[in-house]
Amino acid sequence: MKNRKSKKFRFTFNWALAVILVVLFIAIAAINSVFLSFDYLVGVMLRNIVELGMMALAVTLIIITGGIDLSVGSILVFSSMIGGIVAIHGGSFAGITAALVTGTVCGLFNGFLIAKITISPLVTTLATMYLYMGLARSISGGDSVYSYPATQWFGTSEIAYIPLQIFYYAVLAFVFWFVLSKTTLGRKLYAIGLNEQATNFSGINTNRVKIIIYTLSGLICAFAGLIWLGRFTSIKYDAGTSLGLKVVTIIVLGGTSIAGGIGDMKGTILATLIIAVLNSGLTVLNIPIAAQTIVHGGILIISLVSYFVLNNRMSKRRVVELSPGLEPSVRA
Repeated sequence: MKNRKSKKFRFTFNWALAVILVVLFIAIAAINSVFLSFDYLVGVMLRNIVELGMMALAVTLIIITGGIDLSVGSILVFSSMIGGIVAIHGGSFAGITAALVTGTVCGLFNGFLIAKITISPLVTTLATMYLYMGLARSISGGDSVYSYPATQWFGTSEIAYIPLQIFYYAVLAFVFWFVLSKTTLGRKLYAIGLNEQATNFSGINTNRVKIIIYTLSGLICAFAGLIWLGRFTSIKYDAGTSLGLKVVTIIVLGGTSIAGGIGDMKGTILATLIIAVLNSGLTVLNIPIAAQTIVHGGILIISLVSYFVLNNRMSKRRVVELSPGLEPSVRA
């Protein structure tokens, strides 16, 4: 019998993220034990990151293709407002339907401009971010739109003391992980990110793929908006101003390359948890908002440098493994 070589453990970027997550959690818990309470961990820390986490899942697919979506916050707000206004006259079911349809149409519009009109994703979503924000302001007259029974159920319901939206996030995280890592669509996304022209020549309809993922992003934003509206009981037209950049921060922190072709859903999920721990931990420690922003920026820079270092080491290791007959000097 041939001896099977045991697989060598490789310290990947996802492992680095896991270590950061554990170290952050232990450090904050050691300073303030309130952080360890079940009510705070589940009812505050995880609940507060769900909407950003959901949108980050969808936008990860977009960034892997080399695109970007800065309009996610505005879609969340705009769809929530449409749903709230419709619910006043047509009831909760009509409100939910209107919100989801609005988000889907907004995402479809983004995808159409990017895929069919071939406008840069950055320019397109920056423009539609302000477009959707302006529409939200117009239909609301600058006033807040309030929640209705269905959104309150989305935002406040619990199962075994665990907020319902956490279960929603867990299901979506599994679905998006499966789509990206186990399906043909996932392989197409990586191919587009690595070389869109070659992917197009291979027979893959890259425009259709782009439209699908931007439309999906809009739908997920609308769903996150229902949870947001139920959790805060009201929403104003400018509530989503910074959400797009926060979502991109999570994704980049998770190791997904902004240039496309590199990244995975596990990294995005770990980065979401890191941001959740960081946000809640800094609040528990009474750190000023200005200092929290500096910490977020520092963590992001450290993660980018770590990703660069680990990726270079792994690339050199692969070169060595693929060329075992070369002399050490040649390998170097």
